[in-house]
Amino acid sequence: MTIKVAFFDCDGTLTKARNSWEYLHRKLNIWDKQAERYQTLFREGKISYYEFCKNDALLWKGLPVSSVASLLKGITYHSGAYEVVKALKKRGILTVILSTGLSLLVERVREDLGIDMSFSNELLSESGHLTGEIKINVGFNKKGYLVKKILGDIGVSRKEACAVGDGDGDTSMFEEVVLAIGFHPQDHVSSVIHRAICGRSLLEMVEIIDEYERHTSSVV
Repeated sequence: MTIKVAFFDCDGTLTKARNSWEYLHRKLNIWDKQAERYQTLFREGKISYYEFCKNDALLWKGLPVSSVASLLKGITYHSGAYEVVKALKKRGILTVILSTGLSLLVERVREDLGIDMSFSNELLSESGHLTGEIKINVGFNKKGYLVKKILGDIGVSRKEACAVGDGDGDTSMFEEVVLAIGFHPQDHVSSVIHRAICGRSLLEMVEIIDEYERHTSSVV
């Protein structure tokens, strides 16, 4: 079976910052004062994911979009990010980012790496400044829904799709593809991944896909 679509997490997978929201809060020196508390409340189930994101976005109300984008430019890529996307696209594999992170970062990543499609959460702005509002396009544990929708829209089977990510927010995505790859995965996702990349480079993903395709062709 040939892989036709590759789904990527962004934060912590393509990029070195594991959480672009937290990264921005820390750069603005508001993580310890307020933002960390919102994350704790969400993790404890005391507020919804929407409330969590809404509270975070309000902390940035009035900031110039250009300033926020400039801060996010400090987030760099993991080794092999450019190369793996180039190798996959050379094979005709559709590349898609599914991220609960910020579109100001994700869209830059998509353009830099040449990825075909991206879905992320959008900070709303007016006259060049953030309004404190957010549009949630990728909810927590909703990546799997998007995988199914995208595959259905383009007529590709889950047996022809792979995904790479690192954390619990990627679990539902992993469950909807035939080949789930963890990149330095957190311990609690080990039960839902098929392979793990523990070395330095994302380019190992190509070898994993090659091995999968060889195995499935020999079984057939």
